[in-house]
Order: sequence, then structure tokens, then C-alpha cells
Amino acid sequence: MPASLNFGGQSVEPWEGETVLDALLRVGIDAPFSCKSGSCHTCLMQCTEGPVPAAAQHGLSDHLVRMHYLLPCQCHAQGPMHLRAPQPDDLLTACMLCEAAGHDDGVVRLIFEPQPALRYRRGQTLRVVTASGVEPEIVITSDPAVDMVMTGELRLRPGTSLPEGFGPDAEFGWMFEVRGPFDGVPSQGLPMTHTDLALWHELDEGRTVRAVLEDFYPKVYADERLGPFFRGVTIERAIDKQYSFLRLAMTGEKIYFGDRPRNAHHWMIITHELFDFRQSLMVQTLREHGLSEAQIQRWTRFEEYFRPDIVKSTSWPRVEGGVEIYTEGFERETLSAATLCDHCGAEVASGVEVLYHRRLGTVSCPTCAPKVAA
Repeated sequence: MPASLNFGGQSVEPWEGETVLDALLRVGIDAPFSCKSGSCHTCLMQCTEGPVPAAAQHGLSDHLVRMHYLLPCQCHAQGPMHLRAPQPDDLLTACMLCEAAGHDDGVVRLIFEPQPALRYRRGQTLRVVTASGVEPEIVITSDPAVDMVMTGELRLRPGTSLPEGFGPDAEFGWMFEVRGPFDGVPSQGLPMTHTDLALWHELDEGRTVRAVLEDFYPKVYADERLGPFFRGVTIERAIDKQYSFLRLAMTGEKIYFGDRPRNAHHWMIITHELFDFRQSLMVQTLREHGLSEAQIQRWTRFEEYFRPDIVKSTSWPRVEGGVEIYTEGFERETLSAATLCDHCGAEVASGVEVLYHRRLGTVSCPTCAPKVAA
């Protein structure tokens, strides 16, 4: 029987003497690889059907061997094979703890070294393997393109305790295992990150924040990729909402009227590339306003913190209190903070009842509401 290969629904017949990896690459399949010598394990795949040569599993852990993982760069097919990319739940990576800090707010900030190195993106999550079976999540905060070390935030559910080795007496060199990395929003949800009141003071009590946003959003609205997301929303409204959000994030003041980012963006298809592009525009604007690189990093961490809430390949349902909410149509809301009407741009005071669109998050003042709802 010919040694045909199937990966992601695409089939290929390997040539004589050709490795599985080279066969996949030859027909244009975007299979990850690096060394091609079986050392780095970048090309790791799982065989869901067909024989797996022992030579293709050399150097893999016992649990990966049992689940029919292989290194396609070392594999010469001995029969038909169905292959797929690694499943995050299957991947266990040993990590060495370098530092654990900040145990007083339910978030432990970690510096650690995976062994071997992980392929990851900022905003993905890892799950810490524990003897109890409860797997707390680490949200990755480092950027592999620029950071020399891997960092993350271990976030605890209320009432849960830190896993062994991560407490205030954590020691350099502690070894632990993680699953992943995983895409999407952490299962326990994202609490607001810790505030930075000092940054708010450094930015002229927020006046620089508003000035930055007043220069940033015209760039966003003019961009052909970002502008369509704001169709029907006045630029003043966008500036006002982001200013209120950043003021809440930096100072902790409860002045932000609006959904948390997951719900506010639940219908938008936003890729990591698009999110990065938006961030590059923001960094450019921050530099134009004279912020130091340290201040820029402190500002952008508030936005990066919610990357898992925003980036996705398909729309999400709107969820409140664990319940999926019907998102078409309007509901009436009483403002807890002043805002601007998304239609006429007029200021609407706190305590005024407005018409709120469940999916788009737009606000209609009492004057515009009858026309919008008609």
C-alpha cells in the first residue's frame, strides 16, 4: 500500500527516501520546523492513524510516545499516516522557576525558563500540572520576539491556594511542569491588572493620557484595517471610553461605563497581527508625546493584559455572570458615569437613562434614542 500522508485534509505521496516533513513542505503545507535533525522538536506532530517508526520517536518523552507523537523530520513513512498538529493538552514542558513575586493581590508574577524552549505568543496561557489535578493558569506576558526571558502571571481563583513551590518562599531552580500553550481566554477569567497610580501622576494627572488618545484615534479611524471596527461610533466617544478605561486601570477609580473588553469586542474578528499593528500605532504615538520606553511599557501592559479577551478567529457569545446573553436589539441603561452619545456626540450626564445596543455597545442619548430604536 502506498505510504500516503494526510495532514489537515491535504494528501501527499512521499518520494523514495524523503522524510515526512520534507514531503509536507514540498506540497506547500506550512509545517513548523527548525533544525531538521531531531534535536529541537519544533516539527513535533501526532499520528492519529497509521504506523509510527520507532526512529521517529527518539528523544520524546514516554507520554508523547504513548500518544503516537513523532518527529516528522526523522520519519520515513512505512504506510499511510494521518497526522495533525500537537494538541496543547498533550504537551508537558518542564520549567525552571527563576523568580516569583507579588503574592498579595492574587497574582504571582513569574520569571521562568522552559526546557526545552516553548513556541508561544504573548497572551496565551499555560496550565501548571499539580498532584491534586487542579491546574492553575499562567498568562504569558513576555514577547518571544523581544524578551530574553519568559514571564507570566499565575492567577488564582478565589479560595484556592498556591501550588507547591510558588509561595513567598519560592526558590530559584524549582522545577514544575506545564501544559500548553493554549489560545483564548483563561478559563478563570481575567481580573483587572494591578493599578499604576504613579504612572497617572507622571502623565500630568491624566492630561497626557487624553492628549495621546486625541492624536492616536485619528490614526485608527483613518486606517483601512482598524477604521471599520469604529463605524457608527464617534471619535469623541472612542476617546472618552478609552480614557475612562485607562483611568480606571491606572488609578482604580470606578468611572468607566462600558463592558469589560471580552464583551465589548465579542463580535469582532481580530487577529494577533491586527492587535500588534494597533499596538505599534499606540507606541508610535506615545513616543511622539515624549514618553520614556519604561513609561510606554507600563502603559501598554494594560492593553496587552486584555489581548486574550480580544484576539480570536471567530466571534464569541456575550457572557455576563456565566450566562450567555442575547446580543441583538437594545436595552435601557442608567449611566453610572458621564459619557457621549454615539450618534450626535452630545455629552450625557451620569444618572441619565440611555438606549444601549447589546452587541455594538453604542449609547444613544434621550434625544437620539427614539430615532435609533424606530
